Amino acid sequence: MFKHMKWIVAVMLILAPAGLQAAFEYETILKADIDGTILDVAADPDAELVFLLTPEAVVIYSTKETTVLDRIPLDERFDRIAYQPDDRLVLTATNPSRINIVQFSRIYAIDLTGRAVKGPKDAGVTLVVFDDYQCPYCARLERFTHQLMDIYPDDLNYAIKHFPLSSHPLANQGAAAALAAGNQGKFWEFHGLLLKNHDQLSEEKITEIATGLNLDMEKFNRDRASEQIQKIIAEDVANGRQAGVTGTPSVFLNGKRIQNRQIGNLPALISRELEKKAKP
Repeated sequence: MFKHMKWIVAVMLILAPAGLQAAFEYETILKADIDGTILDVAADPDAELVFLLTPEAVVIYSTKETTVLDRIPLDERFDRIAYQPDDRLVLTATNPSRINIVQFSRIYAIDLTGRAVKGPKDAGVTLVVFDDYQCPYCARLERFTHQLMDIYPDDLNYAIKHFPLSSHPLANQGAAAALAAGNQGKFWEFHGLLLKNHDQLSEEKITEIATGLNLDMEKFNRDRASEQIQKIIAEDVANGRQAGVTGTPSVFLNGKRIQNRQIGNLPALISRELEKKAKP
């Protein structure tokens, strides 16, 4: 096999035009000093998180934020590290031979200051959904969250962050209307009716919902056009982007991003969070 390879390379060199050279352009896009000896490196598919294996810990480095986010301590020494789907790290050693698989979850700071939150203040679990009022999947998820609130009435908080998509021209108007209704104590009622009518959202439908909830229409229209409410929506969008939100619904459980394929497993995930809270 190696003889054939040598022959092929020789032919390529003979056939290559005289003076033809390959050139590369390169630049250093990141340079950082890391404490400790780096034994091996792995990265997620987008190369936003880099996992640096050192003798004492796995150092998690964010190339986006150019900082160390956390360290996973190790009580054994490993030689190699590999990233696997579903946020798993595979650590291996050769002497003695062993393997460890570590499941990790990034916890994002989701700002709920001044936002509508349903559920007891001392709940052990907070479910946050970044919503769009013209999103059919958001409407479907809303029905599921009602079931979750019934299952965990004393242990679950539910909060909405607004993330109107540019492809949905009325989503921003819907978010502003829900927040304006919230100024009159009717956020959750308005929120639910908007999602129920996600496929027929219009200015007329928004007015119809507001009238049906007996809102003060003068105040409602003034509030939803205010800079303050647009500021809240912009803050929600910025917070979502910081947490990697690109579409809706995007779900976070105690700050941890829940993948779409995991949403059906939310009851088990909530129970697991409550079990962890209960441990001394």
